[in-house]
Amino acid sequence: MRQYIKSQEEKSTIDDEGTIWPQVRFNQCPIRTSLGVLGKKWTILIIRDIGFLKINRFNRLLESIQGLTPRVLSMRLRELEKEGYIECFEEKKSPVMVRWRLTQKGKDTMPILMQLTAFGSKWYSDVVFEDKRPRKLNEIFPQPIAREIIKSYHLKELLS
Repeated sequence: MRQYIKSQEEKSTIDDEGTIWPQVRFNQCPIRTSLGVLGKKWTILIIRDIGFLKINRFNRLLESIQGLTPRVLSMRLRELEKEGYIECFEEKKSPVMVRWRLTQKGKDTMPILMQLTAFGSKWYSDVVFEDKRPRKLNEIFPQPIAREIIKSYHLKELLS
């Protein structure tokens, strides 16, 4: 894998071109590493449904994501749980109900998903919306909780 950090001489040449180079050396690209789990088919939609739509039961998830099979859903839920994006919890009812919820790591994906929504709503509005009119994020998510997610994240946690 190509390392991101360059020598001081290379940086000045690259900086003149407007390229953004990290100032630390990565063992692996963090984007590639994140996509190891998040880039698998259906994964982001499962996180979307658990996080935004509060769908937390196996069969409800199957119903909400057209084309998703029980086998693949089961595999993705196990992977997301193993990687720490979701956690399983049981309600002590009869019969016991198994549900999933986002962990903090999973919640940290919510602003990313909102940004993907904003991107798709701007650049693919002809496919996304019936009237083909681009929308801004505050039109799509007017709820106060959505505002908090957008406002609170803006990379401040990662910058400090």
